Amino acid sequence: MNTIPDEILNCLCTNQRFLILLHQKPDGDAIGSAVALGKGLKQLNKTVDYYIDLPLEDKLEFFDEIQYFNQVLQDDYDVIIYLDCSSSSFAFSPAEMPAAKIRLVIDHHKSNAHYGDLNFVEITGATAEIVFRVLRGLNVVFDEEMADAIFTGITTDTGSFQFSNVTVDTHLIASELYAIKTNYAHLSKRLHTQKNINQMKMTGAAIHSLEILDSMPIAMMILDHETIVKFGGTINITDDVANLGQNTIGVAITALLKEIDPGEYRVSLRAKYPYDIHEIALKYGGGGHERAAGFNFCGDVGELKRDLMEVCANQNGEA
Repeated sequence: MNTIPDEILNCLCTNQRFLILLHQKPDGDAIGSAVALGKGLKQLNKTVDYYIDLPLEDKLEFFDEIQYFNQVLQDDYDVIIYLDCSSSSFAFSPAEMPAAKIRLVIDHHKSNAHYGDLNFVEITGATAEIVFRVLRGLNVVFDEEMADAIFTGITTDTGSFQFSNVTVDTHLIASELYAIKTNYAHLSKRLHTQKNINQMKMTGAAIHSLEILDSMPIAMMILDHETIVKFGGTINITDDVANLGQNTIGVAITALLKEIDPGEYRVSLRAKYPYDIHEIALKYGGGGHERAAGFNFCGDVGELKRDLMEVCANQNGEA
């Protein structure tokens, strides 16, 4: 595993008051990274506040540390930490941003804009992997909740270790987690298989909408605004819904369109090797990874279909 840059460790060691920010609609990697890093800094007698986009998915509501989310917001901090967030525009931030001496970015997205005063960006399986290494570098002692948090971040962002972003380091860190806590089976089931009734119905609606584009290895699913409202809102669109198209034999690229308001879509893209879909996300002001990316979209869905088919044709790879 790579070493942590000295300036990152020095920033965390020598400052006292921290605010942790995440991206909008935080997923398991964002929440797990926040819980682990926040608790680790508190163990070092630091003051830590959180400003997080709530509510969270049901499956993430088990961390005790969540009770401290959005409880306090100071006028200023020594350091504002942006976790798992590729750009400042995608961060969930207060309307009146507190002042800070340092903006520290810790992230694993290929499209990260390096918008901080300090940036620690590595292409890893999950931001939680980086947070684990940072906390080890600070000689923090992990409790079971912190181990659960790192495991949550890694397993959700790697699709339970099934995605191509998994590396040797991913498994080495997971093995260290098992030295802290011996059983993650119940947590894995909670994160990957259990859904409430509205989440099940939302998932069914996405599957029902699935279409294959023009005999190409591209799947598209659309959850319209009426369906999303009917089944309890976007909070009930679980992360794994975007992966459903990828489970279809012959599909290499999947787009899930969620109509959050009439005519306004939040798009999640997934791809298999060797296809790279993050350039499409960048084109529309979003970002992400080669195999998983996202952006907001208004306009002709047909245009998006054509872009996906063009990427597929130009890259001309095999899934």
